Amino acid sequence: SSAASDVYKRQIYKENTAQYGTLQNGVTESGTVEFGITSQVYDLDLTTDDDDDDDDDEEDEDYLKVEEVYVAVGQRITQGDPVYKFTQSSIDKVRKTLTYARTEAQIALNEAQTQYDVGVLTAGLSYDETMLASSLAEQSYNNTIAKLSNDLAAKTLEIEQLLADIYDIQLSLVDDDYREQRDDLKEAYEDAIEDVEDASEDFVTNRVSAAETFRAARDSYEKFLEQFDESNDEIQDKVDEIYGLQKEILYTQQLMQKDILEASQSYESDTLDGNIAQNTYDSDLTGYESSLQKAKEDLEDAQQLLDDFEEFVGDGTVYAQGSGLVTEVGFDVDDYLENAGVLVAYASSDAMTVSVDVSEEDVVAMKVGDSVTLVFTVYEDETYEGIIQSITTTATSRGTATVSYPVVISIQGDTSGLYEGMTADVTFITCLLYTSDAAD
Repeated sequence: SSAASDVYKRQIYKENTAQYGTLQNGVTESGTVEFGITSQVYDLDLTTDDDDDDDDDEEDEDYLKVEEVYVAVGQRITQGDPVYKFTQSSIDKVRKTLTYARTEAQIALNEAQTQYDVGVLTAGLSYDETMLASSLAEQSYNNTIAKLSNDLAAKTLEIEQLLADIYDIQLSLVDDDYREQRDDLKEAYEDAIEDVEDASEDFVTNRVSAAETFRAARDSYEKFLEQFDESNDEIQDKVDEIYGLQKEILYTQQLMQKDILEASQSYESDTLDGNIAQNTYDSDLTGYESSLQKAKEDLEDAQQLLDDFEEFVGDGTVYAQGSGLVTEVGFDVDDYLENAGVLVAYASSDAMTVSVDVSEEDVVAMKVGDSVTLVFTVYEDETYEGIIQSITTTATSRGTATVSYPVVISIQGDTSGLYEGMTADVTFITCLLYTSDAAD
């Protein structure tokens, strides 16, 4: 294509002469060395609850204290080199504090376990009692209604019996036999009166007989009248008793309404308690489980902190976890490691890069992973290898005549002689040409 032809011509123009064989056409750009910094950090939080009550001087004793610093900025270190040494007294102090904190957490867990066991038992008993009360609520309600109804029915039945008795008495007073007996006794009584009046005074025997007949007829008649009065009195007594029972029935009905209302409220309350008993039990159980779980987590945290401390402090010396050029040393001799921070930072040899800007005409022929060559100003006779690590797709010079794109090169091989900021010329190999004659 014409675009490819233009690129080809421009590339031929940049390489003026070539010997017979393979010709490498490329683009050279300048950039500076940048370090990929690796930080070895200290991230143990050794603060305990007891520290809040201590003075500042006493607090310092609860942290590791630096006794020796073996590295300095600009020094090259190798993995495994010693970096810091801590005082044995500070190690012992921190270990004692963390061990005590773990013991306290274990005691707290034991207490939480006891509270959990007792709480679960108590919640279970309360749940059982509530459910029992709920199950008996309906029976109690029905029993209350049944008792009041039975009392009311008994009094009603008693009134009915009294009314029946009154009816029987009244019926006995008006039946034919009764009326005939009454009429006969009355007639005999009246006849006896007449016989006494008609008896001659001359005949004593007749007078005596008439008088006796009179007395007998009178007594029989009066006795009949007394029985009649007694029957009426009995009827009145029974009527009075009925009135009394009716008052009792009225009172029982009022009491029944009151007791039924109270029984209904109690039933509804017990039923509601039964409905929420499971939720209450679950809520109580969740609370106890939450407290127990927190105590377990606190113990695990205390144990983990102690384990992390032992792993970190080791034999009392911190060693480099990688190799490179030291760029930062976080602590000095006699410093306390009170806060998390960088112990040592270093530029890893395998993380050194050079960044350059490449024009849009050249960048289209490049891709991540392509090889490049680098020549540093301070080492003009040495050539380093590099690999394209990234190509940024966003232009760095929009709005100007020249548009370029940042390209990051990863420096390969031995970089021990390189320092940040060194200038390097980077040559990108864009194509290979084959020729048999010398070129222009």
